[in-house]
Amino acid sequence: MTTLTSTIPRFENDDLIQSHPVPTLLIDGGGVVLFVNAAAEQLCNVSRSAMVGRVIFDVIEMDRSYRQRMSDAATSALFAHRAEISLGGRKSIFVDMQMVPYGHCGHRILALVPAQNDAELLGGAIGRSGRAAGAAASMLAHEIKNPLAGIKGAAQLLARKTDSNGERFTTLICAEVDRIATLIDQMEHFSRGLPITCGPINLYQPIHQAMETVRARQFPGVRFVEDFDPSLPLVHGNHDAMVQILLNLVTNGCEALGGRDDGMVRLTTAYRHGLSIDNGDGRGRVALPIEVSVSDNGPGVPADIRGDLFDPFVTTKREGRGLGLALVAKLARDMGGTVQHMRDGEWTRFRVHLPVAQNGRDA
Repeated sequence: MTTLTSTIPRFENDDLIQSHPVPTLLIDGGGVVLFVNAAAEQLCNVSRSAMVGRVIFDVIEMDRSYRQRMSDAATSALFAHRAEISLGGRKSIFVDMQMVPYGHCGHRILALVPAQNDAELLGGAIGRSGRAAGAAASMLAHEIKNPLAGIKGAAQLLARKTDSNGERFTTLICAEVDRIATLIDQMEHFSRGLPITCGPINLYQPIHQAMETVRARQFPGVRFVEDFDPSLPLVHGNHDAMVQILLNLVTNGCEALGGRDDGMVRLTTAYRHGLSIDNGDGRGRVALPIEVSVSDNGPGVPADIRGDLFDPFVTTKREGRGLGLALVAKLARDMGGTVQHMRDGEWTRFRVHLPVAQNGRDA
């Protein structure tokens, strides 16, 4: 145990902070705990007297990257969403961790807000959003399928009269029509709460199909950057669902750029160790090491709708219906994964996390 001494200031509203329901600690520039409120005592299951005067990392175990940033006197502010911490040797929990400067002596306030549990995250608001989006979409299924059949027939006729370059696009049209028809069938299942069929898939096949479709739309001023991990194992998922997820995310990114000359949409894949989630099905925590990220350098999502982004009918587009991201969330959930939105500097990122197929690399 490391015990250090430091001047312990008094909050101007000490009683108010003490009774505040958010677990709150005051630490100095060296990470020594100076003050702990009652909510933090309860969260840590350690008395105030046992925490004050100790280095924060002796009280709360956390990832090394957070320890390094909090130990750096130059880092006055920090925010981490769903950071994994361990308290008093107990089982790890997830918190939204926020650190802000206090006063002029290098002191910092650290707030630890228990994160929404995984089952609520996937089965609650996002699940309701998915069901509502599916119900709305299923009403359009009959009207959409009829013209789709005509589009496919016309493309097949054109394919007989075109050269090899044109055949590439007629083949793409037919593949997209088939995918959309399958998607409509899935959305009808979606509205009835039935899951999609999943199995081992090569992630780069749906990526290729989605990017071919997006490029064919020729968004002006948009440059696509791809950064792929070629060693990724097979993913537990559904090909058509992945195409739809990527189409929605990449198209949204292109549209958000609004034709600016320096617009960029970046698509990356990576293997991330340590990420897992409990989806409430009794299997406990399931590893989600496969990450597909779609980023754009556009203006980002308005702050007032970020918390409702995956709800149906929430959109910033004048002609939008607000069903795309609700469907993305539902399809990711049906594949045993999740999707997250974040603003990272000048980039808006959507990260889809998925499990490895059973015959893939061990997670």
